[in-house]
Amino acid sequence: MITISNTQISNILSEKFSYECVKKGIESQSKGNSYVMPRSTKSFGNNKLLADMSALIKDMGVFGIKHYVVHNSKFSYYIYLFDFNTKELLTVLEAEEIGKFRTAAVTSLVIEKLRTIYMKNLSIIGTGFQAKQQLSSILNINSNFEDIYIYSPTEKNRNNFVKNFKNKFPDINFINCSNEKSALIRSDIIITATNSSSPVIHNEYLKDSFLIIAMGAATPYYIEIDENIIQNCDFVLVDDKDQAKLESGDLLNPISKGMLNWNNVFNLSELFEHNLNKNKNKIFFKSLGIALWDIAIAKGIYDLTN
Repeated sequence: MITISNTQISNILSEKFSYECVKKGIESQSKGNSYVMPRSTKSFGNNKLLADMSALIKDMGVFGIKHYVVHNSKFSYYIYLFDFNTKELLTVLEAEEIGKFRTAAVTSLVIEKLRTIYMKNLSIIGTGFQAKQQLSSILNINSNFEDIYIYSPTEKNRNNFVKNFKNKFPDINFINCSNEKSALIRSDIIITATNSSSPVIHNEYLKDSFLIIAMGAATPYYIEIDENIIQNCDFVLVDDKDQAKLESGDLLNPISKGMLNWNNVFNLSELFEHNLNKNKNKIFFKSLGIALWDIAIAKGIYDLTN
């Protein structure tokens, strides 16, 4: 058994590598060959938390557990990867970098699956580390955006974010937006990556056709999306419905008010089997993060280091 450090993992991980690993995992799930256990959490004081989530991927011959601890707002992540047949512990991986890349890889995959030829403009709401990784993955995996709008209420963060991406991608038109309206009115694809407890995008600024991907707000108490947007969507997707029922404030709130029904919410893996998004113009995907993605990337890393 070997331990793989964050430093080793950083030398392996790329947007493309993570994308391919996650795609294989979700394809396995769509065939009924993968199983996911929702996140289990236990708080034990202020800024102290234990959490576990697990997944089995038969096609890859592995199962694994992602475990993390939060203490004084500092996170420690680990993945325990097991051989499905022998039940042997194959490796333990430090998982901070994996978490960043796998979440962004899913965004790129959703865009690939749901983007139409008319979706030319993109907006990013939020300028934290996850927003940076989201946009980096999109620019390396998905292409041909005309304009990319960036919005954060904090001017300094927004300016630095735009400056950094203009330096890395000088041929792309990044637009620094001082308010929500200017970021949304021309956008076809909208990515939210915040920890907001109140909506950061509202219905009145959206185009008639859109794809919203909400990657932040991973607790029942955080909400990024105006409930009227959810009600008006004709296609709602989640990474895992069981986990969404426990954690997604963006969905739990409108469902409690009768604005949406769980029967009309689909798992992302179902896209790989059925053309569910046909003739859908207002699409919402809510991601909370599931262990399947972590385990898929962990297996890819393990294979490269053995």
